[in-house]
Amino acid sequence: MFLERTLATLAAIKNPRLQLPIFYESPIALRFEIGDPELSPKSPHYFQAGLLRAALLYEQIPKLDTLLWVLYRSPDTDSEIDTLLERFCTLAHLPNAAEVYAQNTIDCHGDPLTRIFFFWDMKETPPHTASLLEGILKTDFAGFSELSSAVFFFDTTHHILLHLYDDRGMDIVAEKAETLAPLYASFPNWLLDYDRKRMDTVFAPHNE
Repeated sequence: MFLERTLATLAAIKNPRLQLPIFYESPIALRFEIGDPELSPKSPHYFQAGLLRAALLYEQIPKLDTLLWVLYRSPDTDSEIDTLLERFCTLAHLPNAAEVYAQNTIDCHGDPLTRIFFFWDMKETPPHTASLLEGILKTDFAGFSELSSAVFFFDTTHHILLHLYDDRGMDIVAEKAETLAPLYASFPNWLLDYDRKRMDTVFAPHNE
């Protein structure tokens, strides 16, 4: 059930294989800067400000229903899957995943790679959002590297995907531009300047 409805949303946003970076793989997309460029990651305020931004953007998508964590495994990976899953569930205050799927593929160098998909029903078992978002923000600083670019929040009814990849930024994509136009209008100062021209082309006509 979770796989099928997630695949339907991925098809709707034109990224059927969940390719990264999410922003560049989907035509209707917003990219937000999460880490304040005026603050150093060593500052105690850096992650506080980043979490505030991430949480506020997250709250703008009120009907998220599916949580997906993708774990990447190569033949030389040492860490145990069960240990990592327990750590993820503890962080997010979640029970075991509702559904699990494994996909054998290859990486960009042609080497074997397994993607393991863990799904949770966010309506039945809502995660502790603040802890999970903070964990993703600190993925390069707190040692849980498996969270980096690997946690995805879906609204499978309205075909929306929210992806906080690390402390640098968050991508939010949708099937229809009008779905995200209010976000574009409400948080213009947080949009990543590097990609602003592309976002203006897509969303500015919906805010005239």
